[in-house]
Amino acid sequence: MENKKVEPIIVARNLTKIYKTQKIRLKALASVDLDIMPGEFVAIVGTSGSGKSTLLSLLAGLESPSAGRIAIKGRGIHRMSEEQLVSFRLMHTGFVFQSFNLFEVLTAQENVAFPLMAQGIGREERMERARELLTLFDLQKHLHHKPGELSGGQQQRVSIARAIISNPDIVFADEPTGNLDSHTADQIIEILKDISINQGTTILMVTHDMQRAVHADRIIYIEDGRIVDREDDEL
Repeated sequence: MENKKVEPIIVARNLTKIYKTQKIRLKALASVDLDIMPGEFVAIVGTSGSGKSTLLSLLAGLESPSAGRIAIKGRGIHRMSEEQLVSFRLMHTGFVFQSFNLFEVLTAQENVAFPLMAQGIGREERMERARELLTLFDLQKHLHHKPGELSGGQQQRVSIARAIISNPDIVFADEPTGNLDSHTADQIIEILKDISINQGTTILMVTHDMQRAVHADRIIYIEDGRIVDREDDEL
């Protein structure tokens, strides 16, 4: 009996993004083709202005492409309405940002539980699941602390816990170690790698830091809006 072929979880073809103002026309991304496999930990690397964050935003459905198509789990997200995109992201994706993007008025536990509220899960269940996840991340002593009472590393762990509490297929991480010291940054990369290996979650991480990127399964290099090279961590 033949093994069933594993299909990419993300497929992008001829992906192009042009930003226009009255004076300029900037091609931020130019005819990018890309396949991401389920469970892959992929680092997208490039200098500032290279197009790496634009690529992540398009793949995550946060921005619409000027041309080309994007399919996630076989569904063309480039054709979805904003309402459909919001629902799709809620069910299938999680997000981790450089600036953490936590709600300052909520506790760590409430921040982590928030996506479950959006899914209609009752308070008792979502708070318990958030407590379990924060305990797993060694933050059980900080359940009731607000972001301003946490260190940068603690806030980023809360952010990652929030991103994965719904068991998403994909986590998009935009410079997740950018505001952290070297030791804490290494810890965050280990958490992301562990999520990929043990939960089978696909991780797409944008970074300019090669020291962290080398821990990914594959590195994609972006330059002037184009993929210029690819290599994996075995090279």
